[in-house]
Amino acid sequence: MRKSVLGWGLAGVLLSGAVALAEEEISIASINEGETEASSETISDTPLVLDLLIAHLGEGEGPVRISIETEGSWFVDGAEPFRTFTLPRTPDGEVALHVDDLPPGDYAIRVFHDEDGDNKLNRRFYGPPKEPYGFSGEKTDRMMPKSFDYAKFHFDKPMQMTITLRG
Repeated sequence: MRKSVLGWGLAGVLLSGAVALAEEEISIASINEGETEASSETISDTPLVLDLLIAHLGEGEGPVRISIETEGSWFVDGAEPFRTFTLPRTPDGEVALHVDDLPPGDYAIRVFHDEDGDNKLNRRFYGPPKEPYGFSGEKTDRMMPKSFDYAKFHFDKPMQMTITLRG
């Protein structure tokens, strides 16, 4: 009986040491996690920048019109885009835009080269645009992506994007 009590007592001491060791490992892990959080704060201090290149401009001399949209303004009549930009056409057939004050979030971009400078995307009589146009996103093989999901991208780190106009 004494051997079994001693055996259980010894087992208890050994187990309590294992529990203490496990607690130390947990506390070390939480210290390491804290260091990871501190380093991610340093990364988040990096300014969020969107560098946008618009390629394959049309022949006209009018400006390039860029609209950064949220889901609430995407193809909604009367809704204001989140941000708009008008850039002059360049002789090399592409324009660049550097946006350094865009907050993190989900966005979609619509672009068109307003070749005649009339402030609107002109269309053919049967519907498709006459002027070069394009969208952000990887699913923009459709002529006009009506759904925000087709053109959206998540912006939470510095990024570069190229939109090649078609039409």
